[in-house]
Amino acid sequence: MNDDIVIACADLVGRAGAAGFEIGYAGDEHGPTEEARWYAVATYRGARVIADEHRSPTAAALALAERLLAGATCRCTRPVSLSDDRPGCRWRLVGRRWEPGCDAAPVRVAGGQRGDMAAIERAMAQVPPGGNRAERRAAKRRRR
Repeated sequence: MNDDIVIACADLVGRAGAAGFEIGYAGDEHGPTEEARWYAVATYRGARVIADEHRSPTAAALALAERLLAGATCRCTRPVSLSDDRPGCRWRLVGRRWEPGCDAAPVRVAGGQRGDMAAIERAMAQVPPGGNRAERRAAKRRRR
């Protein structure tokens, strides 16, 4: 098991506003380890995001992180990208943490309980568009 990937997933789940995180396996606890099917779950109010049927806790955690990041919006308001070949804010796994490629300030969610997607969406709606500092400066130069 790669502890860094599992810890990074748990951290990402918390940063994404989930109310809970679980990782475990389905199968016979006395059976062969290679037959265990691992899962990882992020729980929000009224919703669960699941990555299951993986051969290791590392694979389940990585799959859950990729599910949470795919189609997500970064705090800089651009779509999250996990590849240099795709447009958006490039996120990378750095040690025990998923990091955005921008320097935008974290979004603070006020009102609502942990895992409240409506409160998260309201907070994101308040973030001014712009991207990272270099992109904002380039856009300002283009407007002149």
